[in-house]
Amino acid sequence: MTSSQGFWSYIHADDITECERISRLARDVAGQFEMLTGEPLALFPDRDAIKWGENWQNKVDSSLASVAFFIPVLTPRFFMSPECRRELQFFARKATQLGLKELVLPLLYVDVPALHDDTQRDDLVALVRTFQWEDWRELRFADLSAESYRKAVARLAARLVEANRQVETVDVATIALEAEEATVGSEDDSPGYLDRVASAEDTLPKLVETIEAIGRDIELIGQTMQEAIADIQRGAPQAKGFAARLLVARKVARQLAEPADRVWSFGNEFVSQLHEVDQGFRAIIERAASEVQQNPDSKTAVCAFFAAVRSMSTSAHVGLGSAQGMIDAIGPIEKMSRDLRPVLRRLRQGLTTMVEAREVSDEWLHLIERSGISCDDRLTDAS
Repeated sequence: MTSSQGFWSYIHADDITECERISRLARDVAGQFEMLTGEPLALFPDRDAIKWGENWQNKVDSSLASVAFFIPVLTPRFFMSPECRRELQFFARKATQLGLKELVLPLLYVDVPALHDDTQRDDLVALVRTFQWEDWRELRFADLSAESYRKAVARLAARLVEANRQVETVDVATIALEAEEATVGSEDDSPGYLDRVASAEDTLPKLVETIEAIGRDIELIGQTMQEAIADIQRGAPQAKGFAARLLVARKVARQLAEPADRVWSFGNEFVSQLHEVDQGFRAIIERAASEVQQNPDSKTAVCAFFAAVRSMSTSAHVGLGSAQGMIDAIGPIEKMSRDLRPVLRRLRQGLTTMVEAREVSDEWLHLIERSGISCDDRLTDAS
C-alpha cells in the first residue's frame, strides 16, 4: 500500500520554546489520521526530513495526489522565515491551482497581528486569509493528556480525513492537463526567458544594497558598543559603581535605537526581496541548461546572471558575516538594563532573520553547480 504524505511546516525555535509540543502535535495528528483511515502516513515534520538539495518541490509537484495534508503552524516568526514562506507559497498556490485547497490547513498557534490588519501588504498573509485556519492559541496551553487537547487533536484529524475524502473525487491529472491546455493557443504576452534573466539582474543590486546597508549599521552598532565598554572601564577606577554603568546603558540604548530599528527594517526588507525573486531565480537556474542547449547564444546572458548570483551570495556572507557573532553577544547584554532590552531584542530579531535568509542564496549556488553549465568558456555549449 502506497502511503500518503503529511507535511508539517513550523519554526524550530518555536518548537524549542514550546518544549517540543509543536512536533508532538504533528505526531499526535498523524496518529489520529492513521487510526481514522487505517492507512499509513509518512509524516514530514521539518526540513530535516526533506533536504533542500533533494528538491522537495519537484517531488511534491509530481505526486501531489498522495499528499494527505499540509499544515503550516503560524506564529510571527513563521512569516519571517524564508524557508517556511517558500513552503507555504508552494503548497497553497499549487493546491489552489489543482482544486486541492482543502488539504492546506493553517494552524494559528500564536496570534499574528498582521492576519487581523487590513492595511498590511504582505502577500503571504493575504494568501493565508483565503484558507480556513484552525485556532490553537488557547489549546497550546492544554495538558497533553487533557480531554480538551485530545478532542481537539481528534477534530483536527477528522477534518483532514474529510478533506481527503473530498479530494478523492478530484481527478488531479485531468485538472493539471486542463490547466496546461488552457494556455496552449492563447496569446502569450508573458516575459520571455531572457526578459526574466534581465529582470533578475535588475533585482539583484537591490539585494546587494540592502546587505551593504545592513553591514554599515552593524559596524556602527559594534563601534557604539565598544565605546560603551570603554566608558564603563574608565568609570570603574573612579568607583562610580553600578550607577555609572546604568547611565552608560541608557546612553547606549538611545544611541542604538535608530540603527537597531533600521536593522530590523532591513531584515524584513531583505526577506521580502529574497522571497520576491526566489521562485524566479530557481526557475531560471533550473531551466538554464535546456535553454542554452536550444539557444547557444543565450549562454552569455545565463553566465552573466550566474555571476551576479554568486556575487550577491558572496556579499551576503561578507556583509552579514558578523551578524551571528553579534547575535551571540547580544543575549547576555540584554539582561543588563531595562533600557537596553527592547532595543537589543529588536536588533537580535532583525539579525536572526537575515542569518536564516542567507540559506536561500546558498541554495541558488547549489542549483547553479548542478546545472552542468560551464561558464569558463562562453563559446561552448552547456556541458
